[in-house]
Amino acid sequence: MKKGFTLIELLAVIAIIAIVALVTTPIVIGLIQSSRESAFMDTAHSLVLAAGRYQAERQRSNESTYLYIDYKDGTEESKNVLKVTGDLPSAGEFEALENGKVRFALWSDEAHICVVKSISGKTVTVSESIKRPEDCLIKNIGE
Repeated sequence: MKKGFTLIELLAVIAIIAIVALVTTPIVIGLIQSSRESAFMDTAHSLVLAAGRYQAERQRSNESTYLYIDYKDGTEESKNVLKVTGDLPSAGEFEALENGKVRFALWSDEAHICVVKSISGKTVTVSESIKRPEDCLIKNIGE
């Protein structure tokens, strides 16, 4: 009596594994992308909260509370002025006005998305129309 698997049995197992991998790969990739987007949205929310703290501190010192950050061309010091955890945007702009309102268009190289918030907007959203970091600018989100 012969022990072991035949070539046909091994090929059948390999085919089944390949089919399972083919079906699950897009699901896993989608979950990873969704996690990246969610993490970047959390960073954007953190920036809004940090801007509020920054403005409160500046107001106590009777300094200007206006804040503008250019995440593409700004200095490292200006990019980190809000001191938030998480990956900072790769490109885009963040603006906190004197009246405490915030607007931004922020790009993530990792997630390949631009998240936006207008002055009148209450939520942070992913812009479906902005597909490139150089287009992720406040002037392109409208008001």
